[in-house]
Amino acid sequence: MKNLKKIVFLFLIFTVNLVFAQNDIDKVRNNDITKEEIYEHIKYLASDKLEGRFPGTVGGTLAMDYISKEFKTYGLTPYGDSSYIQPFDMITDLALGEKNYFKFLKSNDDYINLKIENGWIPLRYTSNGNLFSELAFVGYGISAPDLNYDDYKGINVSGKVVIFFTNSPTSNSKENIFSKYESLYKKISIARDNKAAGIIVVSDYGTEDELPKLVYSLASRNSGIPVVKVRRTHVEPIFNNMNLNLKDIQNNIIKNLKPNSFQISKKSGWTVQINTDVEQVKARTGNVIGFIEGSDPVLKNEVIVIGAHYDHLGWGGENSLYEGKDKKIHHGADDNASGSAGVMEVAQKLSANKDLLKRSVLLMCFTGEEEGLIGSAYFANSPIFSKLNIVTMINMDMIGRMENEKLIINGTGTSSGWVNELDELNKKYSFTMSYIPDGFGPSDQSSFYSKNLPVLFFFTGLHPDYHKPSDTYDKINSEGEAKVLKFVYDLTVDISTADKKPDFTKVAENKDKSQETGPVKVYVGTIPDFSSNEEGYKISGVKEGSPAEKGGIIAGDLMIKFGTKDIKNIYDYTAALGEYKPGDEVDIVVKRNTEVVTVKVTLGKK
Repeated sequence: MKNLKKIVFLFLIFTVNLVFAQNDIDKVRNNDITKEEIYEHIKYLASDKLEGRFPGTVGGTLAMDYISKEFKTYGLTPYGDSSYIQPFDMITDLALGEKNYFKFLKSNDDYINLKIENGWIPLRYTSNGNLFSELAFVGYGISAPDLNYDDYKGINVSGKVVIFFTNSPTSNSKENIFSKYESLYKKISIARDNKAAGIIVVSDYGTEDELPKLVYSLASRNSGIPVVKVRRTHVEPIFNNMNLNLKDIQNNIIKNLKPNSFQISKKSGWTVQINTDVEQVKARTGNVIGFIEGSDPVLKNEVIVIGAHYDHLGWGGENSLYEGKDKKIHHGADDNASGSAGVMEVAQKLSANKDLLKRSVLLMCFTGEEEGLIGSAYFANSPIFSKLNIVTMINMDMIGRMENEKLIINGTGTSSGWVNELDELNKKYSFTMSYIPDGFGPSDQSSFYSKNLPVLFFFTGLHPDYHKPSDTYDKINSEGEAKVLKFVYDLTVDISTADKKPDFTKVAENKDKSQETGPVKVYVGTIPDFSSNEEGYKISGVKEGSPAEKGGIIAGDLMIKFGTKDIKNIYDYTAALGEYKPGDEVDIVVKRNTEVVTVKVTLGKK
């Protein structure tokens, strides 16, 4: 199978090369950094032809090949097996397998057989499995002790498939007191805590009776039990058979704000048989890597990384902020064709002036950033990273929409000399600088900072076109970007020729901020590793001075238990946090390499 994947991948590369050769961009090459070349790079990468550069698609492969071809033209050395590509497989979708099956059964041989995608569908949180089980109805599936409401109180659902409504009893009221309990994953976590064998989700009567499409996203994490959605019209006959009206049951729960849960099978004899079969679809993609060796016989063994991600959202998906109903290409001109163009332009000038470089420089364009820093995390955990003596990483993400000479730089606290060096260099450029000390953030430098490396992240700011189809090449300020890139070039040369490499400092936690959001009121300080597919919550790093660090949690830990709750993924972790308050001491169990370690963490205040 691996060989077949490789053959398909190489065929795709060959096909793309042929297409690209027939449609090459005709531009005048200049070894300096120019606004014209920046414009042409972005115009191509953000064109309709590349369809938003989603990893594993033809458009994503065209972008990867384009950057590789540029690296070759500049004379960069491939860093790998005679190729500029560091290939890997990435989960890009979910697909229904051949063994999906759903049937309501009654003791007198009556049955209701439902057709997949018509009457029911597995949800993206599901695990694969086969169930033949009794049924229980648990209202909205909510357990809210602070509101004196618990759909599970007084009912034993252990080993049973539970049925519950979407939303909450007050979801359509002006004051929705249950808002923090409405998320589906919160409800899944509660059902699992009550030992339910599976879950049937039904749209409440304030919602259209529709089935969702099975689509992969960062939220597509195995919850540990089968989870399916069934059309309300197919559940109603079960209740009618018991002389009950499902809509009346919902209305009474809303009116009285009191649960009305009961054992369906004991009342009626109805049971359920379910087989869920969902497959992860993987696509071949890759990072693009080129190398410039330094001239100093000793310092050339120290490597500066300059990177940016080249992927974007394709035709949209869960991360899109577009509100239109028709699908549109998300061009990603600023996010992040601008950064990719930046890497190419800086690479071109560095290569033309490589005699100036004492330390070596690795030029990288990552894939999978929009799906959770997948490409940079893959690189940071790969043998290539282990072989290199990387001393710093400079990241560029959304550098194409500069206004009023404003430049934002993250990571300025990750080395003690950054601020002075940036201030000194800025005397030549006169940017209005904003410095953010933290090395963690929503881009690829985080994968390097988690490895205790000093980082800088260049950014010209958000705008109304962010993650929308309207992020197009014609809105790029190529002159402003050229100025940013010349700054990055000068900074790289300075780092490369300095007597000492940048030192590393951990950034103390800003007590006013935390990574947990929404209804969670406690703070831990862990940084998730979204590239991990292990069962549990993989931690890529911890904030300096955070409760996690003080308790002994370290980068690379895999959290499997938080207090009394089993942790299958990051969503279990988030759900568990909501049940604690600042000051609580919690036992956290992690897998650390081959050991299972328990640490005590005193939760902070958000």
